[in-house]
Amino acid sequence: MTSDENLQKIIYKTFQDPIADLLLKQSNLTRIQFETLIIDLLTDILSDKKLSFYEKSLFRKEKVSRGSFSRTLAQARSSVISSIFTIVLLSYIGVFDKPFEEYQELAEKLRDYLDTIEDKKEGRSPAMLKRLEEELLAGIRALSKPTSLKVM
Repeated sequence: MTSDENLQKIIYKTFQDPIADLLLKQSNLTRIQFETLIIDLLTDILSDKKLSFYEKSLFRKEKVSRGSFSRTLAQARSSVISSIFTIVLLSYIGVFDKPFEEYQELAEKLRDYLDTIEDKKEGRSPAMLKRLEEELLAGIRALSKPTSLKVM
């Protein structure tokens, strides 16, 4: 397993990302639910053994009980599932037929941005990354306006 310290760094890094922060603020998840969900997902991926909720709860910024961790995780999962059903519902009634392509393009740009940061690709200056970040933030803000949802 990745050391506890490395896992803490990964979690901390997630909360230092301005794009993740903007997306989180506009999401259906609270910061604590997001932190709990990230801990649950990362520990399952990075651990050689199945960790208990108590062990996972120790990675939270503020220490909580196993029960509190479990309840918060259940709330986070419920919010994610509700969001998925909302997207499917809106697609079903035609809201996302054409405009959904814009969201998919934004998601691809976000993935490219994340890959660029993680791989530290050559030729990517800090100024270039900052410009890319600002473009992504502008795109996110544009697509999050209530008027961007229309039936096609």
